[in-house]
Amino acid sequence: MVGSRHHHGGEGGTGEEPVSTADTARAEPRRVVIVGGGFAGLFATRALRRAPVEVVLIDRAQHHLFQPLLYQLATGMLSEGQIAIPLRRLLARQRNVRCELAEVVDVDAAARRVVAARPGGARLELPYDDLVVAVGVRQSYFGHDEFARWAPGMKTIGDALTIRRRVFGAFEMAETAADPAERRRWLTFALVGAGPTGVELAGQIRELATRTLRREFRSIAPEEARVLLFDGGRVPLASFGPALSRRAAEALEELGVEVATGSVVTGVDADGLVVRDRDGVETRHAAGTVLWTAGVEAPPVVAALAAATGAPRDRAGRVRVGPDLTVPGHPEIAVIGDAMSLGELPGVAEVAMQAGFYTGRRIGRTSRGGRSTRPFRYHDLGSAAYISRGRAVVSAGPVHLSGVAGWLAWLFVHIAFLTGYRNRLGAVLSWATTFARDIRRERAFATEGIDRDRDEYAPAVTR
Repeated sequence: MVGSRHHHGGEGGTGEEPVSTADTARAEPRRVVIVGGGFAGLFATRALRRAPVEVVLIDRAQHHLFQPLLYQLATGMLSEGQIAIPLRRLLARQRNVRCELAEVVDVDAAARRVVAARPGGARLELPYDDLVVAVGVRQSYFGHDEFARWAPGMKTIGDALTIRRRVFGAFEMAETAADPAERRRWLTFALVGAGPTGVELAGQIRELATRTLRREFRSIAPEEARVLLFDGGRVPLASFGPALSRRAAEALEELGVEVATGSVVTGVDADGLVVRDRDGVETRHAAGTVLWTAGVEAPPVVAALAAATGAPRDRAGRVRVGPDLTVPGHPEIAVIGDAMSLGELPGVAEVAMQAGFYTGRRIGRTSRGGRSTRPFRYHDLGSAAYISRGRAVVSAGPVHLSGVAGWLAWLFVHIAFLTGYRNRLGAVLSWATTFARDIRRERAFATEGIDRDRDEYAPAVTR
């Protein structure tokens, strides 16, 4: 039965005959602890549905999130329920799985157990026979974590809702601002990082300003909102190749996004940000909203795992795994998804899905007494980035699409990868409404935090 070895503790006298190790091994199925319910963790769990194992799936939120569409949640196109689904619902029919709400904070590789913190701080210790670490990555501020207060990233539903509050709240604050300089500041949005997330979010904010909101305000013209996109590289979407990068840059320019490449952000505060250009000249940009879409790093539990196993890590803190995605010297521990480092594999959903499926199948095979010698091989299904209605870029092997063709391909790919029939149907209906009528129904936000982290209606604090 799942959960028969959940908590450790001293054994009291029961009057029963002691059970031998061999009998225990036969009586209890192999326990697989999977940390993280993203693409990698979910696919690993599903691949074990017929294996003679018990699975404990630990996740700090207990929902599976389709991260590639977070920017649409942030800009009012989709709701939380259309891009997230409870793990318990997804796995309700898989009887060998138990889901637990907790965050793994440490690993005892010698004792083969993980330490997890429940909400509120209480600790759990869970033993494992096989451990699968699929925790993903978090936003990296490149050593400047103090920027996070002023420039939120976008990795979770909470992050996306924070961005929604700041984006829509900025237009509201501009509407009631009496000072022209303050109004201009609120109508300036600065994004740091021109990868897929930055490009998609920048395009959506401009589309929001020029289509959805342009007739709704009386004191401001939303289409005058400036969207600044800064990146330290030479072109946006550099990973898509020169041709698609150029087309993406042209689409952003047509949309009105101001792209500044070769730019490094050196400071972020309540009034905007400071950017250093290629010539070393620093310029301050007043901006009411700064969003961070540059860089990722492994979460602290990955460092704890590396310390416990001696596993090497790359510059982003991800664990360098072997060809079978296990930690060197620890065949019972696999690291998959964005937290793993293997060759030049990108941190995208397709890699996580395939790594999860491979790992689940491998563990299932060994649990039946089989051997696993075949190394992991990634089959590249391509990359896609949405810029605005009728504009997207898609790279899939020799096929490179942009404009309307890329946009249609993007729609097909994302409908196919969304988890759950209802999520697919809901997303299609929301997209149809948005594209046909320029209506975004998911625009509600809390007023707390429009102006960073303070309550907008609280009395001003005098110093």
